Amino acid sequence: MMFVDFKLDHEYQGPIYKQIAERISDAIKAGHLAAGFKLPTVRDLSGEIGVACGTIKHAYEYLEEQGFVEMVQGSGSFVIEQKEDFASRKEKAMAAIDQLFARLESLGFTPREMEIYLNLKLRGLAEKYDVVKVALVDCNPETLQMIEGQLSQIGYAETAAFDLARIEEVKESLNADYDLILTTSTHFTQVESHLRSNKALAMVAMTPSVHTIIRLAKIGDAQKVGIFCASDAFAGVVRSNCQGMGSWSEQMATQLAGIFGKEEAFFSENDVVIVPEGYETFISPEEKALLQRFCENGGLLIPYSYKVDKGSFLHVVEQIKRVMNQKRSM
Repeated sequence: MMFVDFKLDHEYQGPIYKQIAERISDAIKAGHLAAGFKLPTVRDLSGEIGVACGTIKHAYEYLEEQGFVEMVQGSGSFVIEQKEDFASRKEKAMAAIDQLFARLESLGFTPREMEIYLNLKLRGLAEKYDVVKVALVDCNPETLQMIEGQLSQIGYAETAAFDLARIEEVKESLNADYDLILTTSTHFTQVESHLRSNKALAMVAMTPSVHTIIRLAKIGDAQKVGIFCASDAFAGVVRSNCQGMGSWSEQMATQLAGIFGKEEAFFSENDVVIVPEGYETFISPEEKALLQRFCENGGLLIPYSYKVDKGSFLHVVEQIKRVMNQKRSM
């Protein structure tokens, strides 16, 4: 059975490889091909649809350029996770607001009147949607930031992050101010010991994204690899998850952001540097310049995306809905 409908349109205005690539990218955008799906080999797809191997290869290369797939030497071509850029969402929101303001202005409303009516509507919206306050607890800021990013997809969840090392200081706030506490499976028992018996607590399982695994799989055994991050705890997560991926994984050095004096040597000694996704938020301008020079000199930077796995995410959504229903029934 064909994984995508490849009935080629002979009236298509463009090269065949682009038409093939568009069929595949449309299937990815529609959710029919999930992250991690392995595309057929060039030879297999060529035989199935009767198109030259070179054309299929060109289509796969084009898909990689467009950010839909990752081609791994010796392993195949894999669909990578698609995500909407925050800047893109912001632009769409601002465009929608501009259209609304233009319409209200054409109806003769003053800026002050717009503000009054918008505030009334926003208050009504807030009353319609109950917000569930969720506290995230973990031992490193990188993981907390990534979990917060994922939970931002749930519009009715309001999140706050807490360092596990400070749980004794913040336990009163966790018990009194938050509807649901989330932590990773590693720290579940420790967090549970600081909460009231009736406090809603859920654990999440974390896993590297498919895109991250694919990029790590491309590292050669002869390459020297380092980890640049904000905490030793996150470096430990990376080391643990990279075990067995190659001889390079056994000798990874760590450089922590904000600890000055050894960065120049660290970047000059490594061919590949693994950084947490969103690393820009915790580095200084000087460190940003060092990373830029590292890349300009041929170094490879791999953002390590650490995600709540799909099963855990769905469980968290259900937990949040349950808490919301409890709040509404009170």
